[in-house]
Amino acid sequence: MSNKKKKKSAKEKIASKWRQRRLTTIIAIFLWLLLSGFGYVWCRVQVVELGYQLSDIHGLHTRLLNDNKKLHLELARLKAPERVQRIAIEQLGLKQPTKDQIVVLQ
Repeated sequence: MSNKKKKKSAKEKIASKWRQRRLTTIIAIFLWLLLSGFGYVWCRVQVVELGYQLSDIHGLHTRLLNDNKKLHLELARLKAPERVQRIAIEQLGLKQPTKDQIVVLQ
């Protein structure tokens, strides 16, 4: 009888170890899946955040291009010969040169 108990207890120990291994394997697989899921979600959140940043930067780039165009137009307006001539005559009191004041260089 004690021999049967020993055999039975040995079988139970083997079965118990087998159950422990299966449980450990299941827990390890579950943890791996859980961590993989968190990693995937984190990556997607990063992609969305970078998309928002890219959109903001694109908007800033567009605004800066528009400002650059406006500044180029303003510069062209300020450098216009008619404007410079008008300021020279009205504000600085300059006059058109006479023919004998003009020297042509060759």
